[in-house]
Amino acid sequence: MKKFYCLIFLFFSFSVFTQAQQYRLKYSADDKKPLSLENVIRLSLENSYDLLLIEQDLIIAEQRIKEAKFLYFPRISFNGSATAYNLDYPIILPEMIGQRLIMPDTNHKREDLFYGVGVSAVQYIYGGGRISSTLDLARASNKETQSRYQNAKNIVILAAKKAFYEYLYTQEKNKLAEEVFNKAQKIARQKELNPSQKILVSAELSSFESLASKATAELNEAKINLLKVLNKEFNSEITFEGSLEYDPIEVDLKKLNLWAMEFRPEVKNAMYKLEMDNIAVKLSLTRSYPDILLGASYDRQGTDSLKQENMQLSLAFKLPLGYDYTTQVKQKRAEQRQTVLRQAAVEDTVRLQVLEAYNNLNFWQTETPNRIKTWETIKTQFKDFMKGSYPLKDSFDSLNYYYQAGVKSLEAQKEHLVAIANLENAIGKDLK
Repeated sequence: MKKFYCLIFLFFSFSVFTQAQQYRLKYSADDKKPLSLENVIRLSLENSYDLLLIEQDLIIAEQRIKEAKFLYFPRISFNGSATAYNLDYPIILPEMIGQRLIMPDTNHKREDLFYGVGVSAVQYIYGGGRISSTLDLARASNKETQSRYQNAKNIVILAAKKAFYEYLYTQEKNKLAEEVFNKAQKIARQKELNPSQKILVSAELSSFESLASKATAELNEAKINLLKVLNKEFNSEITFEGSLEYDPIEVDLKKLNLWAMEFRPEVKNAMYKLEMDNIAVKLSLTRSYPDILLGASYDRQGTDSLKQENMQLSLAFKLPLGYDYTTQVKQKRAEQRQTVLRQAAVEDTVRLQVLEAYNNLNFWQTETPNRIKTWETIKTQFKDFMKGSYPLKDSFDSLNYYYQAGVKSLEAQKEHLVAIANLENAIGKDLK
């Protein structure tokens, strides 16, 4: 039988290890397969320090809900004790030991002990709504924690998208800079040069070489920033795959605002905080309500045996008295009012963010096709230009225009993708 259990354990361990290896091969920094945007986002979420912290807050919030549910159950305690005593006057044992009464006994011997075992239970029949309000407060706190988690998740996703798009942009820009530098070298080799032309060629080649070097440095910086978002070592051999593509989308400002009010975690968070404040006001009011409790206990005790038996059933009424009821209610109502004001401010901020993201997207959806069209036109014209023979100054100027138009086209495509990401973050949902 032991061998059977060992085989099951080994099989289970191997399965877990195999799944872990498959996962590692798919997403590990040692994997040679390029990462797409989807995998970049997934890795960023898995390795985010802030998300890992809030995940623990979620566990805490869920356990508090369970604790609040336990308040509905009776409080049961078991106890047993053996007491050595020598009394001249009756005493009551401390509550933690059983709170039993021991009387002086003239026949008592030093080796005699007083024994006692018992069980007791206390059940709240009425608590003024404190238990139900405590449970509601724990549930609202859990919802608020979930909304904070979603907000942190959206921030990580936006950062991952921006870093990924920036990497693709600098990658394409680096390729273009190298291409332009090679074309500049080709132009310089086409003619015999006089001293003045040699100076011009040296200056222009140095300028284009600097552009290529700067583009390479920007690419390295973009990769480091992307690895930082992934929370990976900066020397990790990770490659990425993707392309800058212009894919316009149709958006409606009214729908965007409605979606933002429905999906933005900050708006939900403000709602849950207001709900928590409402419950806090209710809890402060319940402090002046009475408690009705039902208690029962069964106890056996004796000096040499447990022959003495005690049973009791009690119904208790407890009315708390305090001087700070009204002050606490006023404090909670003031906090409730503060939360209402903060909620209005959050909604206004979200609407402003949606409007700014909407306007920015509209700008790039107008600007990007123009830049792409200009770039395509200049590419065609430059191809024809390279077939002819023109002065060096004109050739280098045309090559510089070619490079600037290409960079502007790439920049527009990147900014359009970033604008979509910003708008998605502003409304709290994906648009595609």
